[in-house]
Amino acid sequence: MYKSTIWNTELINETLQKLRYGAPIDMSCFYQRDPTLKAPNILFQLTPEEENEFNYCSENIVYFVEKYCKFLTDRGRETVDLRDYQQDILSTLAKEKWIESIEDFGPEVRDYILMASRQIGKCLLFNTQITIRLKSTNRVIKISIGDLYDKINKQNKKNFKQQIIYNIKKILYNIYSKLS
Repeated sequence: MYKSTIWNTELINETLQKLRYGAPIDMSCFYQRDPTLKAPNILFQLTPEEENEFNYCSENIVYFVEKYCKFLTDRGRETVDLRDYQQDILSTLAKEKWIESIEDFGPEVRDYILMASRQIGKCLLFNTQITIRLKSTNRVIKISIGDLYDKINKQNKKNFKQQIIYNIKKILYNIYSKLS
C-alpha cells in the first residue's frame, strides 16, 4: 500500500535542518528539489494560525503581495511596499461581486485592461534626475522631473491637465532630437 507523507511547517523545518547537516531526507515536499519552493499537490496540514493567515491573505490581496510576494530588486529578491496606485489596481482586480448563485461567482470587474509598459517613467518622483548625454558634443544635461513640471506650469496655466503630457513629450522629443 502507498503511504503519503502529510507535511506541515514543523516537518518541513525538520527536513531543512537535516538538509543543513547533510542527512538523507525526503525532498518530495520541495519543487524540483529547491528548498525555497513548496512542491505542488502535496498533502499539507495547516496550523490554526496558518489557516487564519491564509484566510486573511485570500481577503486582502495588498497584504498578501506586500508580505509574501518577492520581487527582483537591486538588492536581490525581496518584498516591497506597494505604491498607492499599485494598491488601487490590485484592489480593483480583486473585488468580488455579491453572488446569488455559484454560477455568478467571479470578479466584480471582469473587463479590466491595464496598459502599463515597463520602464517608461510612470513612477518617477519630482526629484528624479534624468541624465542625457548629447552624442554630437558629448555634453551631459541633467534635468529633474520637478523642473520639467515647473517649466510646463509657467507656460500653461489654463488646460494644464490636458497640456502636461503634450509638453513633457515635446521637451523629451527636443532632447531626443539633439541626441541624434
